Amino acid sequence: MIEAASLCVGQTANPVERRPLSSEQVSKFSKANNALRQSLQALADDPDLNKFLGHLLVEMARQFETNSSAVFVIERLQRRLLPHLIYDKGHLIRGEDSDHPTIRNPRLLAADDPVWLTFCRGQPVIRHNPQSDTTRGWTEAHRAYYTEKGITGILNVPLAFGSEVIGTLAIQFRDQRTIDQEMVDLAETFGLQATVAFRLIKMAEQSKQIAIANEKAAELGKANEALRGCLDALASVPELDEFLGLVMGALTRQLGAASSVLRTRNFEQDILTLDLVYQEGRVMTPAEAKYPVDLQAIPVDKRQLNLLQQPATVLHLLDPSVGMPEKFRTYLLGLGVKTSLVVPLRLGGKLVGSVTFRFTEDREFSPEEIEIARALSSQASLAIQLTRLAKGARQSAVLAERNRMAGEIHDSLAQSFVGISMHLDAAEAAPTKAKGLPNIRRANELARFGLAEARRSVLSLRSGIQPGGLVKAIQQLIERSNVPGILRCELQLEDIPDERIPSQVQHEVVRICQEAISNAVRHAKSTVITTSLVWNAPDLTLKVTDNGSGISASRLEQTAGFGMANMRARAEKLGAKLQIETSVGRGTSIIVTLPISS
Repeated sequence: MIEAASLCVGQTANPVERRPLSSEQVSKFSKANNALRQSLQALADDPDLNKFLGHLLVEMARQFETNSSAVFVIERLQRRLLPHLIYDKGHLIRGEDSDHPTIRNPRLLAADDPVWLTFCRGQPVIRHNPQSDTTRGWTEAHRAYYTEKGITGILNVPLAFGSEVIGTLAIQFRDQRTIDQEMVDLAETFGLQATVAFRLIKMAEQSKQIAIANEKAAELGKANEALRGCLDALASVPELDEFLGLVMGALTRQLGAASSVLRTRNFEQDILTLDLVYQEGRVMTPAEAKYPVDLQAIPVDKRQLNLLQQPATVLHLLDPSVGMPEKFRTYLLGLGVKTSLVVPLRLGGKLVGSVTFRFTEDREFSPEEIEIARALSSQASLAIQLTRLAKGARQSAVLAERNRMAGEIHDSLAQSFVGISMHLDAAEAAPTKAKGLPNIRRANELARFGLAEARRSVLSLRSGIQPGGLVKAIQQLIERSNVPGILRCELQLEDIPDERIPSQVQHEVVRICQEAISNAVRHAKSTVITTSLVWNAPDLTLKVTDNGSGISASRLEQTAGFGMANMRARAEKLGAKLQIETSVGRGTSIIVTLPISS
């Protein structure tokens, strides 16, 4: 191969005169054909094409009564010749293992190199004295190499597939002989077989690459299918804890693992706690899996951080120096686990946990398998984050519901208790029992109303608007708020389109009105409260004005009572504007302006 390369680099083609074949030559060609049949039989017996090329070189050397031959490849884009296989004195040597000078210093054939042009024309190149040749591309290293080998002549025939020159076949001689047309024809015959073998080798390599690519594509296809399955599970499974289990099952099956474990990071204690175990085809709690209690929590120490800083880590448990606590290693070996693949789980660059896939065979993983494991494990990271968000949302929802319940009870009951208190005070101040009796009756009515409101708030916490709409609810509220001789409540109404106001909006408006009246009675010692409800499309405006003591600006800023905060929260919930107009000694007005969409 090297020699062919050297030959191609420095030799121009010598034209060979073609003469009629003699009977002796016909006999030699008959032997050559027999040799070619043997080569084909060798190919049939052993389909390894590289072995076939070796057999071809041996047989060609025997036919030419020499002991040296070679085959070279030409990398088409750079026109670089490289030895593929060399036969020398009974030994077959791979090109990369040879000592040919082009291995250390590859020869690039220029586009106008005579040897390259000769090969492109499909003609042979003959080098008569390689030990002293000084033609283009033939270096001192070449001359020294052939001198050491005792090579005195080289015949090169191009290997061409269609118009593409893919290599050259070299027959090397150690004696002084004349290379005639008969020898060239025979060499070209062997060259045809070498060309076919080379082409088949390239096709086999391409097929292998395609097969590998197809295998990778199949693996990625399975991975994508697993991802789609995880997303489908997320859409169909109402509980995220269950979704997390489905993700673990999908990952374990996809990677062909025997089992897997999921650990999540407890940031307060800085430990990795065991959350789920997937084995025997189902998700188990650590207790169900009989996981040792003392191994369920792993401190996030320096060793663990170093381990989880890697994209993925393969642990061979049969190796005592694996870097795992011996108790842990002994436990896993007892389960039949021989290899663990540990993948860290990260969100926003922060370590949130890890997934460990456990295998019952001692194995390695290809880069593609590692990437698939990491890609699939990202679904576990997503599941962890969604689970945490859901738990946080549930806690927030519970807190919000408690606040809402407190607001409902406060708004619905406070005004009732204020009214009861005022009527009882009036009854106590009456000069006679008979004159105080109406106040007692009124206090009793308010108590029954307050009890009904309490039951409604606790049982349903839904809108208190009864049939009749917002106007009727406000009228009832004003009526119940009146305490003859102590508190006069007035109502000013315009035509209010109840049917255009959503029931939840009506409910919130009534509650704001309740709280405004309650605050005026309890804190401002008001005797007159005027409520107006005005419709000025698209705005609904509620205004509650009292003649009480009012509030100073500084005190108003510091006011953080539940009632005032609740009014603000309700207004904000509706997208309404809440204004408070007040000054010391001049009463207070609560104004709520709410746009109502058509």
